[in-house]
Amino acid sequence: MSFDKDKLSLVDYFLKQEKYNVYKNKPRGNNNVYLYKVDSKEFQIIKIIDDFKDYVIADEVVKDLRTFLNKKFQRVKLSILSIILIENRSQVYKEDNGDVVLFVDSHNYLDRLSNYYPKISMLEDNNDGNSMAGMSPEEILDGMKDPNSKLTKNLKQLSEKLSVNNLGVTWVLVALLLIIPIVGIFFGAQIFNTKDLSENATSLVYGGITRDLLIWNNQWWRLWTYILFSSNPLLVVLNLFMIFSVARYAEALLGRWRLIIILIFGVPLAGLFLAAVLPNWIFGGSTILLAILWGSLFSYNYGKDDLGALIANQRTLIIIVWLLLMPLFLGYSYYLINLVGFFAGSAIGYCLEFNRTNRINWTMLYPVLVVTAMITVVAVTLAWQRYVPPYNGDVIDALMSYWRAGLVSKGSIEDMLGSYYFYPKNHWPNFLLSNQQPMKDAINLFGMVLWHR
Repeated sequence: MSFDKDKLSLVDYFLKQEKYNVYKNKPRGNNNVYLYKVDSKEFQIIKIIDDFKDYVIADEVVKDLRTFLNKKFQRVKLSILSIILIENRSQVYKEDNGDVVLFVDSHNYLDRLSNYYPKISMLEDNNDGNSMAGMSPEEILDGMKDPNSKLTKNLKQLSEKLSVNNLGVTWVLVALLLIIPIVGIFFGAQIFNTKDLSENATSLVYGGITRDLLIWNNQWWRLWTYILFSSNPLLVVLNLFMIFSVARYAEALLGRWRLIIILIFGVPLAGLFLAAVLPNWIFGGSTILLAILWGSLFSYNYGKDDLGALIANQRTLIIIVWLLLMPLFLGYSYYLINLVGFFAGSAIGYCLEFNRTNRINWTMLYPVLVVTAMITVVAVTLAWQRYVPPYNGDVIDALMSYWRAGLVSKGSIEDMLGSYYFYPKNHWPNFLLSNQQPMKDAINLFGMVLWHR
């Protein structure tokens, strides 16, 4: 009986999770695996054997390994765990010197080893029929042909999760991304008088983001609405199909509540970062949402080999191709948008995978580093570029559009201008005290714009 898969699973576990090292100094033809870890509390040497004929407790390789460890690490006390994979056996032999010999087969080796390494139970999760690691194409096809196989059952479960009746959040998101642009393109001139507005001003009217409105108008709701409107109909349609594809897999695999968390926290995090780093930039549209969703799904599936992850990664591969090629036609600034969206989404998606016992390593620092770096950059840039913002006609046009629609009063606009562009002199930095004329010119221009309209 072949134990190749079990042997590989054991070796992979001891290397990645228990941090053992492979001892490679052995004669050719010796198929045993020798592992060592000097600081292990239980066993410093592990020997894995899948052929009983090769079973010798203290063979020459073990003796050489003992000499190597004693010489290099000055470790006198060395315990050995010998794992012999053999059919229909389940026996444990404990020696007086602390060595242990396990005779196990593919059905009981996890249970036996869990007494010494509790985390090894994760291998059982990977062997429940949902994992496709190590399966040949023939095995996958055979499993799919068998209606009673676990692979077929998992495929049916995934199909049910992806059905249109189970995609509540995805449908709401698609509806918003479709309705808002339709309203803006066909009815915006009547509702908000956007006929003569520039593309940037129109984007602001329908929830686009810029630092001026976030800060001096306290319109923090824009951190969630800037993804809803794009004035480019072709881009709206293309992004809509892409977003539906990735959002349905995100909702099916991550779950409805995890997808909601990604939208609630990932979208504003990316928007605030861009608004702070690029204070004079006006932007909106669903492209960054696409990057956020794909990044969250990618990091959530990172390192997984189950059926859902493999299918999702394959079916959404077109997303990353689109995110890389699209800026070549629409402008290189989209590379920055896509990159920021990916990092925000991937950091949150990685955090949402709570069952990461099989991946507890330095990569767990990734979401912490990303979120900390983004928040730090936001705080620094907002404090650094706080004074005397340059005049932005699109911002004023958007506010005037709100005023005509009865959503804001002229007095409140004047108050916002005064509170944001008029800082008391005792709060000014020294370098501004000798250069006040640009600000005076901007103030006069604002007054002319307001009262002539």
